[in-house]
Amino acid sequence: MPKSNVTPYTTPTSQSEIGTKVHQSLVAMAAVALVLTIACGVSDEAEDRSTTTTREPSTAVEQTTTTTAEDAVRSAYSAYVAMLERVITTSVDANDPELATRMVDPLLGDVRTQLSTWQAEGQVWVPGDETRHDIESVTLGEDMHTAVVTDCVVANDALVPVGSADVTLPAPSTILGHTTMVNRGGVWLAQDTDPEQRWEGVAGCAV
Repeated sequence: MPKSNVTPYTTPTSQSEIGTKVHQSLVAMAAVALVLTIACGVSDEAEDRSTTTTREPSTAVEQTTTTTAEDAVRSAYSAYVAMLERVITTSVDANDPELATRMVDPLLGDVRTQLSTWQAEGQVWVPGDETRHDIESVTLGEDMHTAVVTDCVVANDALVPVGSADVTLPAPSTILGHTTMVNRGGVWLAQDTDPEQRWEGVAGCAV
């Protein structure tokens, strides 16, 4: 399928853009279930390969180990996204205990700072009707303790005062971002998020 000819632009990295960085991966919605289903499917496929490639045991073990690690990263990333989606659309609580179980600094500190700001200003996010995301790839580091998740996000969420009755959703935008995951004691945690490119509308990586 041909890509859109809309010219992308880079998202500036500054304190004022922390909200964009934080929100880049906060749009799982129903797509989270799809991602988890895909991850389970890949895991089953890996098991099939491990039982049928007995003539090359070392290769089969390496493939299974890599696939299992990718599945673990996908699952952890999806849980991180689902947790943030819950927090920003309900309590906007910087002290939510699950935050520290899904993230580490510097992302953890950035998220807590932004949540505190939104809470102090009496704001909460309303999920958009066009919001979705798609994990394009998981790239594991050579040491198998770091990974980069590339995610294509379409979002038209709205930041509104708490208790707003009538919410007008904005036009969608598309973001291609990379989230660094680190393995701490066998648990994959989100460490940093970089929204590499952004397009107005449903464009770029989403078409």
